[in-house]
Amino acid sequence: MEAHESSLKRERRWMLMSRKVRLGFIGAGSITGMHLRNLREVKEAKIVAFSDPNIDSAKRWAEESGLAVKEGKTVFADWREMLDRVDLDAVIVLSPHSFHCEQIVTALERGLHVLTEKPMVVKVSEAKKVIETMRKTGKVVMVSYQRRFMPQFRFIREQIVKGNLGELKFIEAFVGQGWQRGTAGTWRQDPKLSGGGFLMDTGSHIVDITLWMAQAKPVQVTATITNNGAPVEINDIVGIQFADGKIASVVTVGSAISFFEHHTFVCEEGVLRYEYGKVIVGKRLPDKPWGAEWKEVEQSEMPPGSNPNRHFIDVVLGRAENESPPEDALKVIAVTEAAYKSAKLGQAVKVRL
Repeated sequence: MEAHESSLKRERRWMLMSRKVRLGFIGAGSITGMHLRNLREVKEAKIVAFSDPNIDSAKRWAEESGLAVKEGKTVFADWREMLDRVDLDAVIVLSPHSFHCEQIVTALERGLHVLTEKPMVVKVSEAKKVIETMRKTGKVVMVSYQRRFMPQFRFIREQIVKGNLGELKFIEAFVGQGWQRGTAGTWRQDPKLSGGGFLMDTGSHIVDITLWMAQAKPVQVTATITNNGAPVEINDIVGIQFADGKIASVVTVGSAISFFEHHTFVCEEGVLRYEYGKVIVGKRLPDKPWGAEWKEVEQSEMPPGSNPNRHFIDVVLGRAENESPPEDALKVIAVTEAAYKSAKLGQAVKVRL
């Protein structure tokens, strides 16, 4: 471990001197655009290659990023060939979920840092393998959970951590999206490639932010799901019990007409609510048992935000601690795995960590 730490320090010193982290993309689908927009504002990042089985997609994003399009040099159909032929410091994994484990582990064993889209992997056993390999190699693995870096959620977590409204007791989280119609006929509705449906995909963000706020070990899950005529699950109701006694309700609706999301965090002395980008705080009125004072939080009151790409580069360069580590992603997939099992068995299921 000491040798790995020494090697990592030398590598970070070199990158700090060169000021560039060389990045290759494994997978170049539609989500690539968001990562490119974020990376354009990170001067220490240098995109050098794209890989995707659809070589035209890799070419498109290479052009978009300003790279000269050269097959076998900057664009590849095979991600393994890219790792073999291009000098990289890190990769960004944007492939179908079921491929993540092999790609992350291989990249780590090649000495590369990894930023991966959610979910990190689709099985608890895979998550443990990623964590084990990360620890052996001393490289960075980070999961692109954007909400962790949004000012609104950072404000809410700060209030909870500081206990400004007393102890957190209950969490309600809801997301709706026209996911069933929007992903019909794609790999996202092929369970062999996606590992699951809406809960595994967009729902992963919602489970993550719930666990991040709870700051407690999830111990039991009770779930009801429906496929709504699709080959994967579409609508989910997931109840989570934590070791410290708090509980949470996570509802994900993939058959909604459009995207909407809200979260409620009920504390002993107040409530924190997120909806449509706004944060509302409700505080108990001491002289009115049934009353509360409500206030919308101004943007100026919130901590600064960031994004996963900016933070990943900072972590690789040793400027920041990893705020979205694979150990947290393990909890997300453990809850998701337990939810699928609970729905199948029709009973509560222990979370396997």
